[in-house]
Amino acid sequence: MPVCITAYYGVLRIYITMYCRKLPRHALADACTEVCEAANAERTGCIKMPNWGVQLIGHDFDLADWAEVLQQPFDPWVMRSNDAFVLRWTGFDDLETASEVQEHAAFVVDQLNGAMWINRGTRAVRFEGIINFKPDGTRNTTMMVATGKIEARARVSAEAVVTRADGTIIPPPPPKSSNAQDWIALAETHEPLADALVYFARAEWFDIYKAVECLEDWVGGGEAGLRDLNWIEKDDLKRLKRTANSYRHRRGGKHSPPEIPVSQSEAREMLAILIRKAFLRAAEKAEASLM
Repeated sequence: MPVCITAYYGVLRIYITMYCRKLPRHALADACTEVCEAANAERTGCIKMPNWGVQLIGHDFDLADWAEVLQQPFDPWVMRSNDAFVLRWTGFDDLETASEVQEHAAFVVDQLNGAMWINRGTRAVRFEGIINFKPDGTRNTTMMVATGKIEARARVSAEAVVTRADGTIIPPPPPKSSNAQDWIALAETHEPLADALVYFARAEWFDIYKAVECLEDWVGGGEAGLRDLNWIEKDDLKRLKRTANSYRHRRGGKHSPPEIPVSQSEAREMLAILIRKAFLRAAEKAEASLM
């Protein structure tokens, strides 16, 4: 039975019991709260569907990656609808207009682009439409202008089947949220990490430099604070930041690059390591706070 229905009947039973036993009103309120909280904890049985979705556009490979990594019952997720890939997110729930959804979608899609590249090597996707799902099953779609181009690529993939010694197939593990989904949840309470993902997704030298600054801000202690964590070699961090700073100011010529500058691809690889380490640390802190 769906959790929402279970909660309804649970509260109804409490009302009847309390009435028969003539218990005080505050006991009724406390009991109802307990039932509702228990039902809410079992969200996988009855998930509130948001009214909004964002129609994605990109290479088939990348869209397939998003659909594979971002699945229900975890948030955000991608659904297939009439051959379209639609991003659903509870962060859209309280928004009232397509323009509000567009503003929020631009940020969360950039965050996910960063998270998907770091965790999966997935190229960036964009959104081209805002979908409003109506209670009667109909939908309104507001199309936006999607900029950029889709690169032609090829991919070879294979699915592995794990078997026991006797040849029987080992069933897959129970579903769990992906790193990308976990990072979006953590980013809601760690603004510098949220911004670091957005800058990473854009990937110009200015953005690379700003992403490093976001990590320094989150860690505390500036460049020295980040360097002392030894997430990458100290000299590499120094070269990364100095190279990015020189290229973002190259028109003025005031900041010279290091003797051995890093390439843009090397810079992204270093930055990916730093961001991954930062989110791992944020997850550990969040877990420790629950103990």
